[in-house]
Amino acid sequence: MKEYHIDNKFKSSWKKKILSWYFVNKRDLPWRNKENQNFYRIWISEVMLQQTKVTTVIPFFKKFIKKWPTLDDFFNAKLEEILKLWEGLGYYKRAQNLFRAKELLRKKKINISSHSLKKLPGIGEYISCSISAILKDEACAVIDGNIRRILSRVFDLNMNNKKFNSQIKEIATQLTPKNNNGTYCQSLMDLANLICRPKNPKCIICPISFLCKSNGKEIKKKKKQQIPIKLTVAFVVRFENYFLIEKTKENLLQNLFTFPLSEFRKVEEKDSKDFLIKSVSSWMNKYDIKTTYAYVGEVTHKFSHFHLKVLIVKIILPCKLYFNNFEWLTLKKLNQKPVSSMMMKIKNKVK
Repeated sequence: MKEYHIDNKFKSSWKKKILSWYFVNKRDLPWRNKENQNFYRIWISEVMLQQTKVTTVIPFFKKFIKKWPTLDDFFNAKLEEILKLWEGLGYYKRAQNLFRAKELLRKKKINISSHSLKKLPGIGEYISCSISAILKDEACAVIDGNIRRILSRVFDLNMNNKKFNSQIKEIATQLTPKNNNGTYCQSLMDLANLICRPKNPKCIICPISFLCKSNGKEIKKKKKQQIPIKLTVAFVVRFENYFLIEKTKENLLQNLFTFPLSEFRKVEEKDSKDFLIKSVSSWMNKYDIKTTYAYVGEVTHKFSHFHLKVLIVKIILPCKLYFNNFEWLTLKKLNQKPVSSMMMKIKNKVK
């Protein structure tokens, strides 16, 4: 790594400037408060912050801690309760993993170290290192998208280079201080969010601009692949004031309550009408529904690796039929169940 000239003088200036800046400019975040400096609360905050903006996380974190103030309280949480509180935060797999992890922690206490924490569902390299650095001052390299951005700019790295990830790992490891790593990694997070932003970085007031090779130029990003669009049909089936609801087993929405959905299919735009007709016909034949249906409209929902267009049909039944894998719920009961933000969009469309 001699090409990066990470000598002791560089490391000393780097750490000193970043920490000095942080002590003056650090963000006031609830999980940084003294009463929240324990494994349980830091763990919850780190999981919530995965792929989610800080401003979005703050109210969810406060609600979560108010409902379950301690890990012992959280041990009593039911999966449905966790998912209900998670509504609107997205990436529901995180909530599923929290439930699985706390069930393991209930049976066996685990040491706080980057190695041990990775044994828990939903905790990978970044979260394990971050928790261990913050609570135990472990000198492990904490690397997420924010820190990658800073290092990419400072060392003028090309994200399309096959060695990019190994370069970042090596640089981050060399720069990780032996002491005060918890404060150091949090200072990098704040620097990334307040100064070294993805667009329009504030280089003129950056404390490490004199060490930066890129001078704030746009990062050479990986070429974006075209995001596929898939179609599904949502069946809003109603009898009087009851709606037909399923508790989905589909991985992305697992254990969430939703109107019945057809399979997700990649379909050309010109074939969407044909897809709707065939899907509705197939579904109604499967469940022996003889009545007519009305097309209500569509909503679009973005998942991390594809976009889903939901075509909504409404079916009013003259009598209550009984189906395997579905249940009848009133709107009041449905509102008490955990649903995805996609389901919220569908509900709003059919009101």
